[in-house]
Amino acid sequence: MIHLSDFSLDSRIQRQARALAQRGDEVDLLCVGARETVNVGDGVIRTHPLGATKPQGGGRAYIRGYAEFLARALWRLSVLDARRRYDLIEVHNMPDILTAAALLPRLRGTPVILNVHDTFPELFATKYGWPHDHRLVRLLEREERLSAILATRVITVTDQARLCLEERGVGVNRTSVIMNSPDERVFGPPREPVAWPEEGPLRVLYHGGLAPRFGVETLISSFERLRDTVPRLQLRVCGSGEDRDRLAALAAEIDPRRIDVAAEPVAFERIPAELQAAHIGVVPTLDDRFTRLLLPVKLLEYAHMGLPIVASRLPGIGGYFSESDLHEFRAGDPQDLARAIEEICAHPQAARGRAAQATLRLEGIAWEQQRERYLALVDELTARRSSASPATRSARPTTDSPLSSRG
Repeated sequence: MIHLSDFSLDSRIQRQARALAQRGDEVDLLCVGARETVNVGDGVIRTHPLGATKPQGGGRAYIRGYAEFLARALWRLSVLDARRRYDLIEVHNMPDILTAAALLPRLRGTPVILNVHDTFPELFATKYGWPHDHRLVRLLEREERLSAILATRVITVTDQARLCLEERGVGVNRTSVIMNSPDERVFGPPREPVAWPEEGPLRVLYHGGLAPRFGVETLISSFERLRDTVPRLQLRVCGSGEDRDRLAALAAEIDPRRIDVAAEPVAFERIPAELQAAHIGVVPTLDDRFTRLLLPVKLLEYAHMGLPIVASRLPGIGGYFSESDLHEFRAGDPQDLARAIEEICAHPQAARGRAAQATLRLEGIAWEQQRERYLALVDELTARRSSASPATRSARPTTDSPLSSRG
């Protein structure tokens, strides 16, 4: 797998790598972060860091960072593949053009998957305020199309994203949807709706990215009202991104005693404990061309853990969950967000009922089903039956704990 992210923070890549290793496959990851080797089931996961962090800053910094990572990945993969002859290469965007790093294996017939976490043109258009017909957006659409041509198959995380790509002629008739459902090996079985204490704090949780599009500023700003109307509330923000310091300063200005913005990114292995301690989960994503395609994984994790959920009213979310499952609010409106949280606090039994409904809704897209679809796709591309032994096996001791330990 090739991905410009830190394996210790990327739940989707951990979930897929673990599914492969659990059955005995060997998985090498070209990524950023730290080097590690982890035994899982009968297989093994190895990280090969090509840098310390993801690129940050303006457009030029991103392009330079992407180009440097692509060059390193092309070289390292070519060297590793000459030694090992990989059966499959999976490229996780962004950027899409990382499929070019797999050019040499692809030329000798190795199948390549392009796993589209985010639709690149929509993301950059909204990030920099470009119109949909901007020349750079058009350039990114061509980059996306070329990258998909270099791949054998394409994966998206929602049907909305698949349809968006296919409308641009990307991955038509060769795209699979593998969703970001919570892995029970990490989070445990679905939890009953959480019972609130009669006294003491009620903990509101947000975990995920801190970029402006995720709406964390809206959530923090809602506490200007909530600190007076529901004084029991406390807010915990766990995430990573360039906006962390700005959001922490806003939290300190509004209510430093009730709002805690974590000083460092919280590793995925610690997220289940954060969810266990929470009473309400919030998905405050803003509304734009990019976010309309999203079904945030944090929402699925809140549903899995039995938390009442407050979420922006967005098409990607509405495609899977309804008002009977969630407490919706107008995206970007802190007053309406505060109203939704006040409603939960005023009617906790009704909130528990919606939380239970959301958990039931999750059964239709559970990770066990997504995992089988993913492994079936891998087996199809490698022309290997699911019951057959992997082409390369690890003779290492078996461990079934979370990788480093996380999963």
